[in-house]
Amino acid sequence: MAGADTLRDDAAIKPLVARSDAADRLVSADGPLADMQIACGGEIPGLIAAPELLELVRKSRSFGMRLGRPVVMHSADGKLEGWVEVEPDEEGCSIRLSDWHHSERAGTNANGEETRIAIENLLAEGVVWLDEGQRIIALESQAGDLAALVKRARALRGDHWTRLFDFESDSTQKPAIWQARSGMSVRVEGSARAWHLLLTTANVGFQILLRPEGDVGQDGGDADLLPPNLLRDELAPALHDPIRRIIRQAEAIRDRLAGPLPGEYRDYAVDIVRAGKHLRELADELGDAEAIEHGTIEITAEPIRVAESIESACRLLQVRADAREIAFTMPQEDAIAMADRRRALQILLNIIGNAIDYGPAGGKITIGLVHEGKAVTITVDDEGEGLSAEDRIRMFDKFERLGRSGDSGSGLGLYIALMLSRAMGGTVEAQAAPGGGNRFAIILPAA
Repeated sequence: MAGADTLRDDAAIKPLVARSDAADRLVSADGPLADMQIACGGEIPGLIAAPELLELVRKSRSFGMRLGRPVVMHSADGKLEGWVEVEPDEEGCSIRLSDWHHSERAGTNANGEETRIAIENLLAEGVVWLDEGQRIIALESQAGDLAALVKRARALRGDHWTRLFDFESDSTQKPAIWQARSGMSVRVEGSARAWHLLLTTANVGFQILLRPEGDVGQDGGDADLLPPNLLRDELAPALHDPIRRIIRQAEAIRDRLAGPLPGEYRDYAVDIVRAGKHLRELADELGDAEAIEHGTIEITAEPIRVAESIESACRLLQVRADAREIAFTMPQEDAIAMADRRRALQILLNIIGNAIDYGPAGGKITIGLVHEGKAVTITVDDEGEGLSAEDRIRMFDKFERLGRSGDSGSGLGLYIALMLSRAMGGTVEAQAAPGGGNRFAIILPAA
């Protein structure tokens, strides 16, 4: 079957180990890890080429603490996945990959990568066609501010594509191919716009997709005339009043405050209340997602007592938990984090609310709190069905609901929680909970 993965027989026999230095360069690695580094366009020694591993190593070194989480590393040849533990020291980091397996890919890339490339194709305003040696064949574009680049491509036909662009990094060095494969920023002569460059494979040779980044400059053709935060600042607030009135009137009907009512009509009112609240939450979540993508989300860092935020979140969710007979186990410790109080509460409401919705009725949710070094970690353990390592990463994607049906969510809650935590200098990770279930770790900077 096209696109199927073939698992290697030597998967997970023993952990793989590697070392990185203080500049996040991979200096040594066991076989499959070394192969992945090369397949991603890197070298040994050289900067870690798998973005997923590089992110975890940088985070561990920045926090000065040992971190572990499931990681899936992709290359054109396949993927390497497993549980990665990174421990920093004075010289760099020790990397250990356990419970791993390597799958070799035949045919097309994974669905997520296919979708990403399809979207980039739709948004691209320029395509550079390359041969198997990544030498320029032709450039297609209808954008007026790329006319100079089209002319330059004709003059450089047969040269390596890197001669076409001004890179935002050190332009005297040839950029690493892995960086172009994962996407990078470039400047184009004659254009006031910043451009996103993505190198992908084509039927024969390669292609480069060029799409504009951020706001369109005055010479960038058709400008986007819509305000950057149209949904959050204008549409969502405009929806609040009519939705609030609908909910209030439906609640009056539901509670029979307007007089006797047959049971079936009361059930209709209950559905209206539920749908109204869902619509209100969806408008707020879409507004937050829009602000995050435009970089206009408002974050104000201050010292906060984390235990108080946890208690507030559980109190707000108590009715929802009682409806499913779910009990909270609260942390006995307290810690001071440097965070936005309102956004930290929003993250907790999303994470704990998910545990209520997807954990078993009659179960419990255990919340822990640990202050280690420069980080404060809040853990939320549920007793729900354990997720795979891949799902624990995929669930943070925008609009991702892991195939769940119904009206229980928009698929934005975890995405927003992750983006907000990163905006505050932290992160959110999903792990397997000790004894079964799932654990969410909310990591915030310590005050």
